[in-house]
Amino acid sequence: MPVLLILLLSPLILTACTVGDLPVIGKFLQRKIPSGPVTLTWWGLWEKPSSVDVLIKKYQEKHPNVTIKYDDRSVLGLIDYKERVFRRADQDSGPDILTVHNSWVQNPLLRTKLVPMPASLMTTDNFKKAFYPVVTDSAVDSGKVYAIPLEYDGLVLVYNKKHFADIGQTTAPTAWEEFRRLALELTVRNDKNIVRAGAAMGTADNNEHFSDILGLMWSQAGVKIPLEMDGKNAQDALAFYTNFIKEDGVWRSDFPEATAAFVKGDVSMIFIPTWKIIDILKAAPDLEFGVAPVPQVIPETPVTWGSFWMQAVTTKSAHSDVAWDFLNFIAQEQQQLTLFNEDSKTRPFGMPYSLISLENELSVNPYLGALVKTAKFAKSAEIAGRSGNSKQERVLKDAVNAVLNGTSPEDALKTAKDAISK
Repeated sequence: MPVLLILLLSPLILTACTVGDLPVIGKFLQRKIPSGPVTLTWWGLWEKPSSVDVLIKKYQEKHPNVTIKYDDRSVLGLIDYKERVFRRADQDSGPDILTVHNSWVQNPLLRTKLVPMPASLMTTDNFKKAFYPVVTDSAVDSGKVYAIPLEYDGLVLVYNKKHFADIGQTTAPTAWEEFRRLALELTVRNDKNIVRAGAAMGTADNNEHFSDILGLMWSQAGVKIPLEMDGKNAQDALAFYTNFIKEDGVWRSDFPEATAAFVKGDVSMIFIPTWKIIDILKAAPDLEFGVAPVPQVIPETPVTWGSFWMQAVTTKSAHSDVAWDFLNFIAQEQQQLTLFNEDSKTRPFGMPYSLISLENELSVNPYLGALVKTAKFAKSAEIAGRSGNSKQERVLKDAVNAVLNGTSPEDALKTAKDAISK
């Protein structure tokens, strides 16, 4: 064995580290990219091909023999896209690289069709250090990493500053009881009819992210989803949610969808992921609004809600090592910064960074700061909205509507849990 190689390997032998634990030396000892032509197909969502192409070209500067074809699947509905992913991920007609929702990765029907990241690229321990805990919860199984995020997103509270000023309120609520009090105070009525709603809370049919709100409340109450979603804490949270309609009357089922109502000035507070803020800015550029972290039950032990998309490599891929090398490359700091800047050329801002090391880059951003500063406390589950998980969304929608029509939260959630378990 050459002396140089002995010197390089001796730290591994003495410390029981893996190659991937050494940030500099590991680069020389990783598997080499094949010198012959390699073609990868990537099924993507949401990102403009022009933005992604910048990353592909940066990778090709180092590996000119690798061709990456980005196939933008955004035209498909999420339900159809998910069905194709689960059905075709390991087929010859499937891609090498998949864009998947974080809630899909732990599903055995998909995970068995994914190739884990080689430890030579990044160990599980280093992955946990690089990304928020909710990312690890989503991507890691049995000590192996099955997906990697290029971005992160989750719920934030968006509020109308003028409405707040009308009642002398200058700051966003930080606790749920304060949120409820403000929702009541902000609601404007004409006799008994709501003219302007205080908060888009309590319904399922006209609130696209109602399941995210329930997931947030259940996570803050320590509910394991879906195993404990029929327990007492879950029942109390569902009752609290629906009481914004049943008891407080601060929102109406015949209002437009929550974000559309906010754009029109018909509601003062909504919960949305940050990508929805882009829609608000485009539809109402003069609207003055603030973005704040979600309210908490116990401020000392905060819990927030994450819902985001990740990249994975399929077992179908004949060049899975190359695919993972590419994903590892574009998930690094410089490439995430590049993607954010490219996206910002055509929209108000890019997707929030997924790396913990880039949190400070956005901490003072008026639209994204509230999200990234609380991302370390996030939880997630299959009930996340706009994730393609139609069964869970439909079942929870039925539960909310059942409670609004007089069914007890206990019975509604028992039915929901049974339906999800089938």
